[in-house]
Amino acid sequence: MQPSDQPGWELRLYSRDPRFANHQVYKVTQGYVPKASDELELVLGDYIYIEEKEFDNSPDGWVLGTSWLTGVSGCLPAVFTRRTAESDAWTLHRAVSLGNNSSDSKSESDSNTDGEMATNYPHEDATQLGHEKSEETYKEWGKYWTAVQTDKTDSILNVTQGHAIDWKANSNQVEGGPEGKKDKGRRWIFAMRHGERVDLTYGQWVPFCFDEDGKYVRKDLNLPLKLGERVGGKESYLKDTPLTRVGRLQAYLVGEGLRLAGVPVTHVYASAALRCVETAHSFLEGLQADPSVKVKVEPGLFEYKMWHLAKGMAPFMTPIELYKYGLNVDLQYKPYIDLDIHSNETLEEYYKRGELVVQSAVKDTENEGGNIIFVGHAATLDVMAIALKRMNETRSQYPEYKIHNNLLRVPYCALGAARDQPYEVVCPPCPPSINSSSGRFDWRMLLDA
Repeated sequence: MQPSDQPGWELRLYSRDPRFANHQVYKVTQGYVPKASDELELVLGDYIYIEEKEFDNSPDGWVLGTSWLTGVSGCLPAVFTRRTAESDAWTLHRAVSLGNNSSDSKSESDSNTDGEMATNYPHEDATQLGHEKSEETYKEWGKYWTAVQTDKTDSILNVTQGHAIDWKANSNQVEGGPEGKKDKGRRWIFAMRHGERVDLTYGQWVPFCFDEDGKYVRKDLNLPLKLGERVGGKESYLKDTPLTRVGRLQAYLVGEGLRLAGVPVTHVYASAALRCVETAHSFLEGLQADPSVKVKVEPGLFEYKMWHLAKGMAPFMTPIELYKYGLNVDLQYKPYIDLDIHSNETLEEYYKRGELVVQSAVKDTENEGGNIIFVGHAATLDVMAIALKRMNETRSQYPEYKIHNNLLRVPYCALGAARDQPYEVVCPPCPPSINSSSGRFDWRMLLDA
């Protein structure tokens, strides 16, 4: 291979703040406006220094951190951040070119092309849609490929699964192997997080995707084909995000996985958040369940309300609105919890309502039989495990509820599984899934080819 251009090398000088040598670096994934004097404002693009012990000592998911941009310290909801490499927070002091890089050239037709494309293709007026998220993705992929080229990475399957699991054998146990006979009659109880959400994929998407009349316009292939009519219109979608198309596929794959493992699901409960109802709907499509199996919309499965205190909550879509949107919801279902979206709640109250829903659903379907799934949020898996564990016990007092420090490690459509008689957490009967991030492509780069 003989490249026509000389390689370009660059020498860079970085520094890092020695005060945070023992801290971990977290990237802000969702903005937050402080409501109290001891809270830290979260701005997209900022990094937060957090000591690891903060997660061990936090009962409610709030931790003490320091902003990389401002140096200000305060309390913040850890769920609005994501662990990232320490080098992301290094300061670049100088970059010296060591090669003969040619200057960027621009096509003479660029100005005409831009105007023409924006006129003929409506999505071209949203070139900044998902820009920050794309740049973040390209940065992460750059690090990954550097590691690949230096042979420093393990197989992603080894990293995510840790040790080998014979999923085929696990499936055979379900269908009637030696272990399967022992477990015959034991129900499966699942909990699953929702799929990929639009707001955390694109950032500020509503201003780009709704016209002056409030009509939804699709500006990216991974965005929903359509959105349903709902009270509050685009303002409600701003606070109650839908799934991306990939998010729908993720949910479908889990349903397909259980179907191929020979595990039917008869009872489906979903948090009232739109992303959760959509996840449950696509899960049923992958499961190819009987049409009589519908999604029971349960507000009691919604996540901890205090995480939404800063921006407020939109009214949940009603079962009728969800039905008209094309989702397979049970219009006759009466929820266990009537959730007030405007009131505060304690962590104890959050876990108690989740525990009530899980335990009530399990008991109420016991005579009918059939496997159950609760589709909710990252903490829903933890709620299910605790609720089922306490069904085995007869203690008068239990330890205080605490947000598990593994909450940030629950990916989209993560599936937790348990069996009854007695209730115990077990390995799911189907494999997990993983998919990579993908930045937005700018076709204009081809003009310089």
